[in-house]
Amino acid sequence: MRRVKAPDVDFQDQYIAREAHKLAARGVMVNTGAHGQEEGLGTHWELWSLVRGGWTPLEALRAATATPARHLGLDADIGTLETGKLADLLILDANPLDDIRNSDTLSGVMLNGRLYDPATMNEKITGDSKRAPYYWEK
Repeated sequence: MRRVKAPDVDFQDQYIAREAHKLAARGVMVNTGAHGQEEGLGTHWELWSLVRGGWTPLEALRAATATPARHLGLDADIGTLETGKLADLLILDANPLDDIRNSDTLSGVMLNGRLYDPATMNEKITGDSKRAPYYWEK
C-alpha cells in the first residue's frame, strides 16, 4: 500500500522503535540513520516512528542529534547547541516537543553560521548568495 492510503496500524516500524527504546534504556546508543529518500525526509520519518514506538519527542530528537555525535566522537563540536560548537541547525515554525511531526516545519537552515531559506537554499539575513543550479536545472 502507498503511505497516503495505508493506516498507521499497517506499518511495523513502531514495534522496532519500541525495542530500540528498550535498548536505549539499557545504555545502547540508538541513532537515526535514514538513507535513500529525498534529502532529510527519511530522518523525519524515523523521528516520527520512534515516537510512535514509545519514545518521547525529546528522546527521539536526541537520537538524531546528540547521540550520533557522541557515537562518532564528535560531540565536542556538534550534536547540541552550546557555545563554541559548530552552528549547523534547523529553525522550525512549530515545537517538535509538542508534536514530533513539527520536525518538518522548517523556516530556516543554518550551515556554518550562515542562514538559508529551506525551500531555495538561497542565503538570507547573513548574506545574499544564491544556490547554484543543479545539473538538471541548467
